[in-house]
Amino acid sequence: MGLEKLNGIVFKALPYSETSLILDIYSRQNGLHSYIISGIRKKKSTVGQNLYKPLNLLNFIAYTSDQEKLFRIKEAKYDYLYNQVNRSVIPSTVAMFMIDLCRSTIKERESNLELYDYIMHQLLELDQASEALIYHHLKFAIELSQYLGFYPRDNWTEDTPIFNLEIGVFTPHSTGSNYGITVEESKLLFELMSGDSSPQSDKIIRQKLLDSLMKYYQLHVEGFKPLSSLEVCRTLFS
Repeated sequence: MGLEKLNGIVFKALPYSETSLILDIYSRQNGLHSYIISGIRKKKSTVGQNLYKPLNLLNFIAYTSDQEKLFRIKEAKYDYLYNQVNRSVIPSTVAMFMIDLCRSTIKERESNLELYDYIMHQLLELDQASEALIYHHLKFAIELSQYLGFYPRDNWTEDTPIFNLEIGVFTPHSTGSNYGITVEESKLLFELMSGDSSPQSDKIIRQKLLDSLMKYYQLHVEGFKPLSSLEVCRTLFS
């Protein structure tokens, strides 16, 4: 067992015994692993507990080993301290949706630098955003699929205006598939894929696309479970 310096995103934190926490942390160096931090839940450790909340970006030192399933954290500090995400309802809700989606899809226990950097930069962008955030969660769900291997094919045209959730491509009206979403949802999906920062859509279409994207994940991620943050996200943007 050796000491490693790591950068990580806290995906989940659960109480363990009277004073400890079990954490799922996605690190830049090692991927997703479980860690234990002892003594952190003592009465005088409120600041320490806040450090390990889900969403937080950490620099930490941990004892790691190929033989151990649970690594032990020696010390940690913030890699970045949120501003808006800690204070505002909309950024914090979107951020929880992002982390919820990540922990329901990312299982790999090895380094994926591109994926880690993408998630981190999206959290930083969210925290520093000055514009409306009505599309941020949708864009994140779409773009994350690229790193997971099932990004939609960008073949939308007026002749192929229906996105098929099962095969991940835009198809003609006449396919008769049970997995096609509406023309309006499909158009919004393609506009977001194309980098349009302010597409024309109403809240009903955005809500429908959010639900369709969750179905898309269910079809393409084995064991994908409904997100606990989804209903809050729906309510916030309704």
